Amino acid sequence: MGANVPRKSSNLLKRRLKIAEIVGQQGEIKVEDLSAQLGVSGVTIRGDLSYLEQQGYLKRSFGGAIATPTQPLAAPIEPGLAVAPLTLANQLEIARHCARMIADRDTLFLGHGDICRKVIPFLSGLKKLRLIVNDLQHAILADQFLDGEIIVAGGELIRSHTALSGKALDSVIQQFTINHCILEASITDSSGILNIDQPLLASHYQRCLDKAQNKTAIITHLPIQASAIGTIGHLSQVDNLVTNRGVNEHYQQQLFESDFSIRYTNNECFTWANRETIGE
Repeated sequence: MGANVPRKSSNLLKRRLKIAEIVGQQGEIKVEDLSAQLGVSGVTIRGDLSYLEQQGYLKRSFGGAIATPTQPLAAPIEPGLAVAPLTLANQLEIARHCARMIADRDTLFLGHGDICRKVIPFLSGLKKLRLIVNDLQHAILADQFLDGEIIVAGGELIRSHTALSGKALDSVIQQFTINHCILEASITDSSGILNIDQPLLASHYQRCLDKAQNKTAIITHLPIQASAIGTIGHLSQVDNLVTNRGVNEHYQQQLFESDFSIRYTNNECFTWANRETIGE
């Protein structure tokens, strides 16, 4: 289904996003400090913090808030092979990198996952964006931020999850010209195989990668156990890859050998571009 939704107050959304960034950078902050920085009342800040906690950006603490790191996706293939959980600041920066690639009037397919969800607020300035999601929490957040069409695709809810699968998801993928798709994934070392944490979605995301004009993979985890994954494609299929410093160090040599180059970095997050698919 699709629905045209009005964009909520621009000042409200900008303030809440700013609060998320401040908490992500500082790790912990008090209500009175946020109130002083942003020039609004403590009551307003507490309402903002409650909203951001519901969206998974932070946790309320006594008199303030603390940032919440992303937990590891699953156990890595090799014992002892792991990276530190992402900070909220890292998550938001990765989301910002992804949103930078989307333009007015694009049709964007945004896969499930916490970091994909954090892309949505950074899309709020785009005009006539069509967003296709198969995650119910994505749709709820998009209703707050986006001025455009939101299409919720999929008729079967994956248990213990907010993601949707099923034939209805494939139908939507086939129906629309998808300018860009963004998916969270991991890479199987040396082979370059792309995997996700929901096997039930693998075939749907394969179709999306095949059909989308531009494909971006968010890689924030090292290879995970085969029992926990579904294969969606190969590294060579994606145009852009966005990752954080810890994971980047693990995959950097492989990406260079696969003819990827760094397109943008702030030394904490990295956007890589596939030279072959972008025509360099």
